[in-house]
Amino acid sequence: MLILTAWISSGFSDPDMLVHKAAGYGILVLLVYRGLWGVVGGSTARFSNFVRSPAAAWHYLKSLRGKRTMHYLGHNPAGGLMVIGLLIVCAVQVLLGLFSSDGVTASGPFADMVGDTISGWAASIHATWFYVAILGLAFLHIAANLYYQFVKRENLIGAMVTGRKRRADYVDRNEATGGSLPLAAICLLVSAALVYGSITLLGGAFFNPA
Repeated sequence: MLILTAWISSGFSDPDMLVHKAAGYGILVLLVYRGLWGVVGGSTARFSNFVRSPAAAWHYLKSLRGKRTMHYLGHNPAGGLMVIGLLIVCAVQVLLGLFSSDGVTASGPFADMVGDTISGWAASIHATWFYVAILGLAFLHIAANLYYQFVKRENLIGAMVTGRKRRADYVDRNEATGGSLPLAAICLLVSAALVYGSITLLGGAFFNPA
């Protein structure tokens, strides 16, 4: 929702792009949170349990053509790489925004530090990156989920909403453990503090005009 808000708000009649910036900071907080949760969260959320090599992902994708597809309670090897890819492209987008300026209406908190040339370059890539990288991976992600939903008859969309899957012979079933809600809340607060503290300590202004 924050990515959608950032995209739509970029066309608002808002000289300082306050809504766009707020959405961007929210995305940055969630990226930091996902990084923390990938270390201390439940088993299916931990990077160590779902990040596999490209070779493992390719082996899994080839298995989809057969009748004995491996089922995972968490992310399968290909899905794990998709998660990392989405996190990376979103992180690049946010970082570009921090240094962006169109020189007229609004600028990111660090635009003044890098000068007009670099901030303008960052703004140009920031605009293009969304349509090429983020939307590209998003459409691929949606297509993959529709494939599982209607071809493989595996309700991944429902699982993403509810956090639950129907019983099956999952490869990673024995190691599955839930996450702690209080710990998740702490990670979210720490993430917000890290974003605010880092930008402030580095001399950035959160909602500064150009």
